[in-house]
Amino acid sequence: MIEQTVIEQERALYWHRRRQEGPNPRRMLHESDELMYWLEECLVQELRLVPGWLLPRLVALLAAADPRLPRRLGGERRPAQVLQLLYLAQQALMERSTLERKPARVIPLFG
Repeated sequence: MIEQTVIEQERALYWHRRRQEGPNPRRMLHESDELMYWLEECLVQELRLVPGWLLPRLVALLAAADPRLPRRLGGERRPAQVLQLLYLAQQALMERSTLERKPARVIPLFG
């Protein structure tokens, strides 16, 4: 009986880790929140251009949200315009997040 419990726990841990590894809309939304913070910081600091270290993360997130968004970004590096594209990416990710949700699996308590 204990052996079966250990096996079930290992199986549950395996699937939990597997779900955590792959990119999903909710995880990308968390990433977009962090990027939003840095873009807002650019606006507060009155930077004219988004820093170079931030652009690869932005482009990767935009591409994951919608393949057309990186093309719309083009060579644009002004924080206010990049922020608008990030809003569009968040909208796409939120829509995808709600569509991918499924009802939770019912676990029978007594077998």
